[in-house]
Amino acid sequence: MDATRYIFAASLGVLLAVAGCGFEAGPSAFDDQRVDNEDNNDNGGSTVDELGAGQGAGTVDGTWLKVHIASSCVFDQEQVSATYLIVDIDADGTTLTEHRTLCELDASPVLGNRPVASSDTLATVEYPVIDQGMVSSHTTGGGYSSSTAVGLWGINLDDPLTDPVPTDADDDRVVDADGDGNPGVTMYLDGAGCDRYMGQRQVVRFSGALEAPNDIRGASVRTTDTVVYGGTATSCEMAPDVISNDAHSFFRMVRVDGLGGAVDASADGGEIRCEDVEPFFDDIWEVREPDDDHCQ
Repeated sequence: MDATRYIFAASLGVLLAVAGCGFEAGPSAFDDQRVDNEDNNDNGGSTVDELGAGQGAGTVDGTWLKVHIASSCVFDQEQVSATYLIVDIDADGTTLTEHRTLCELDASPVLGNRPVASSDTLATVEYPVIDQGMVSSHTTGGGYSSSTAVGLWGINLDDPLTDPVPTDADDDRVVDADGDGNPGVTMYLDGAGCDRYMGQRQVVRFSGALEAPNDIRGASVRTTDTVVYGGTATSCEMAPDVISNDAHSFFRMVRVDGLGGAVDASADGGEIRCEDVEPFFDDIWEVREPDDDHCQ
């Protein structure tokens, strides 16, 4: 594996039990069961303090904030990364179409180097819709299986799921996505003090359960294909092996659109953007410190 891959370790293994309550979804259309948050104030904020709280809207249709706490092993060292995404869900009965926006990536250092992606780079990551997810129920206890999340960094592929990542920077499928004049996307390695130019495809599937009507938690499986096209120093072109560490990873999703008693992240009542959910990053989950014993 390439060294850049360690910033995106994704695989999750712990399913927490959290008590919750909600009403059972009836046989009628889910849109008719939607419950607005009556606790919202006039400026679009919410009086609900706890993320994931609320009686539920009778459907998972709406806007959610996801954190993906992922563990990887590099040279017997553990790296823990936290990825924050907005997930807009269109629910048709128990079938889900999910649209993802990458907002933030925060990874712990490995061998003294911490990968940093700029906001311009993160904004270019594309998640084409590949298939659909599902829930067995829209209320507490319902199982959740995501659609396939395919993240493309600096590359365009005819078949996003199966086409190989181009190995040549001059390949037409390699794009200067962040517009800095270099192939693919640019990743800064804090510690090494250099930039890496890379293309990447990450494929993740999440599975879990509704711990409460506005709170989904669970595990994932992930593959990542990365190609380095160059860098500003030799140290940024090196590629140690990276091993996913499923048993020590986790994800959580919470509704943030104000429906069903949920927190309302919208600043103006319109589309929820990354800057709207950023204040909740510290609250959705406390990111733990790396533990090298997880990689022995």
